[in-house]
Amino acid sequence: MRVLLVDDAAVSRAAFVRIARAAGFDVVAEAASVDEGLALAADVRPDAVVVDGRLVPDLPSAFVAPLRERYPRVAVFVVAALEETALVRAAIDAGATGALLRPVLASQLARALVPHTSSSEDASRHDSAK
Repeated sequence: MRVLLVDDAAVSRAAFVRIARAAGFDVVAEAASVDEGLALAADVRPDAVVVDGRLVPDLPSAFVAPLRERYPRVAVFVVAALEETALVRAAIDAGATGALLRPVLASQLARALVPHTSSSEDASRHDSAK
């Protein structure tokens, strides 16, 4: 599965890339802003996008909704803290597929993304990360 990561913190991006690769996913691009994320989505055509929920205050309308309008088949996951339920609800209302609880673990990432893989072969490859 091809994953695009959108997070303004380089340290967080590096940690997520390690986690995603450990879970068997291919991080095809990293973006540090909403605009860069939307542009890269057009270039790399990811299967899934994982975005930091704290990236911008209006993330659901600034990123999630436009991304889903342009690429309705792309799974979008918002990384959020347990107390950020309003953000998660707004993101899901805007079209997000779901949320990943901070800090993201490889097993959590695999459980979220595997149902969105394109084939049973991809899904079985990720079973070991659960």
